[in-house]
Amino acid sequence: MNLSWKLFFITTPIFVLFLTVFGTWIIQDNFQSGLNQEIERCMAENQTFQNSYELTRNSLSNEQWEQMTLKKAVESFHKRREEKNGNVRIYDATGTVLYQDNALEISSSVREKLDQTNNVGYEIVPQQGNVYMVVVCRSGFDDYIETVRNITKIYENRDSMYSRYQMGMLALTVLVGGIILVVLFFVMRGMQKLSKAARQFAGGKYDVRLHIRSNDEVGRLAEDFNWMAGEMSLQMKKLEQEVQRQEEFTAAFAHELKTPLTSIIGYADTIRQMDLSKEETDMCADYIFRQGKRLQTLSYKLLEMTMAEAQKLERKEIPIPELVEELKRVSAVSLTEKQMTLIVDAQSGSIFGDRDLLLSLFLNLIDNARKASEPGGRIWLLGDRLQDGYQITVQDEGRGIEPEELSRITEAFYMVDKSRSRKEGGAGLGLALCKKIVELHQAAWRFYGSPGEGFAVTVRFWQPEMPARRMRRKPGSAGKVADKGENG
Repeated sequence: MNLSWKLFFITTPIFVLFLTVFGTWIIQDNFQSGLNQEIERCMAENQTFQNSYELTRNSLSNEQWEQMTLKKAVESFHKRREEKNGNVRIYDATGTVLYQDNALEISSSVREKLDQTNNVGYEIVPQQGNVYMVVVCRSGFDDYIETVRNITKIYENRDSMYSRYQMGMLALTVLVGGIILVVLFFVMRGMQKLSKAARQFAGGKYDVRLHIRSNDEVGRLAEDFNWMAGEMSLQMKKLEQEVQRQEEFTAAFAHELKTPLTSIIGYADTIRQMDLSKEETDMCADYIFRQGKRLQTLSYKLLEMTMAEAQKLERKEIPIPELVEELKRVSAVSLTEKQMTLIVDAQSGSIFGDRDLLLSLFLNLIDNARKASEPGGRIWLLGDRLQDGYQITVQDEGRGIEPEELSRITEAFYMVDKSRSRKEGGAGLGLALCKKIVELHQAAWRFYGSPGEGFAVTVRFWQPEMPARRMRRKPGSAGKVADKGENG
């Protein structure tokens, strides 16, 4: 059953019950008020007759009273009240009727309930389709005076009010029920839109949005749905991009393996099947060796990336002088082979992080600078102490990079100059690994470069108590930097 019908079948009976109780209370209260007034009037009438009866008897002697009949006394009383009769009955202590206005016989038990302390009482008696009020009082002469009044009209009025109220309540229930249905329709229309949008979203239509403008709970729920849909759409786009990157990574990895493996198999087969001179054999072996080293480099880079992702980072304070000295020592061999110079100018200070990962980060940056530079070139390693942290810049004077290439250089297997990178033994994983290490340290980095003017990478670290945020400080230039010191 729909929620709108559930609400209708809950609210309508409650409304009817409320109307029934309230209307019954009003009608019954009005009826009781009229009945009480009639009781007071009948009691007052009976009391008046009693007083007149006793005054008449007291004012006459016994001889005079005997000469005057009860009928004349009662008629005199009625004449004074301008009434023809009053349905009066007088009887003695034995129950013998002494006087009666008419032939109406109303049986009641009021007389039996009277005593010395309570000499007046009343009873409501239904008889022959009518309702009568019977009031009985005991006079000072041990006579009983009974007055009767027909109060059927009061009960008829009550029944008539009940009947009219039931008809009105029925009409009002139909009207209010219709209004409730209309209101629920308009309220639930937003919920139906929300349900439809949720099903469309679950079916893959991620651009679906709700256009419900109201300040109630449904409107706020629609806003929450739109916010959720927006966040989910962003997450789906990220997942799609991640899947695409994984597919590109797999394709690139397969391609990177294919070329050296094909060469290794081909040259090995040549050596195995053909009689070659020593020079030809050495050439084939050298090519096999170089392609094998390339595969080894590729496997090491992949292993480093896997370890960087899985490694639990333990932050320790690393003094900058110690880090710089180790970088100089480890990179000296590769730089010497290409006759290049590493120029260091680092202010004293320290950074916090994993020593091995940070060494891998800056060694990769220095190695990338070496590959991008001509023999005999220079690489700068600059360190600046900041108020809230420390930043290190690796800069070269190589061939630079096109602006449109900057957004892709951290992708796995991406190479700006593939032929030159492979010649230098590159696998296209260096900056991808660096990106992982920077993210693990909650640091920030930025690239600067233009074609023919060199390339620079600045990595900024914050102190442990300082929150990581976007880097805003830019080094002086992406091109050449003045010599501040030289590492021999």
